[in-house]
Amino acid sequence: MSTQPLLIDNIAFAKRNDHLAGVLSLADCARLSELLKSQAQDNVIEYSLEGETNSVGQHFLHLSLRSNLTTFCQRCLEAMPLKLDLNFHYLIGGVDFDHSEMGDVEDSDDFDLQEASQTMDLIALIEDEIIMAMPIAPAHESGCAAAVMQSGKKPNPFAVLKDLIKS
Repeated sequence: MSTQPLLIDNIAFAKRNDHLAGVLSLADCARLSELLKSQAQDNVIEYSLEGETNSVGQHFLHLSLRSNLTTFCQRCLEAMPLKLDLNFHYLIGGVDFDHSEMGDVEDSDDFDLQEASQTMDLIALIEDEIIMAMPIAPAHESGCAAAVMQSGKKPNPFAVLKDLIKS
């Protein structure tokens, strides 16, 4: 586990049908660690990246992420486990990418378009995908109601004055 960026040439990676797997610590993901409650050793991100080139010469990346993170419950502000099991599929578009195909790519939910790069930062991509997959306001499904303010009628502080007017 290092804090160095993990740079790959994504077109070459896909052409070779390469496979890369590893584990990232939260020290590698500064922006993500700000959103989490715990920086514990068990908060790691397992990743797997596979490259692929199909019969018509299109280049793809397939990214799988698994993690058990600890974030804040927005109701009770206590620790809340967040289990993530994510899969992403990217079509790599080069500078000579045929823009007539771009409309089909943008309308497809099967894969996202990834710009061709000789220095694609894999750690930044992983961090971005996890941040976007996290709930905006994570909350326990149950069990934190004690800390949540209960709605109901409050006594009127001016009720005493009402009795003075009658006398």
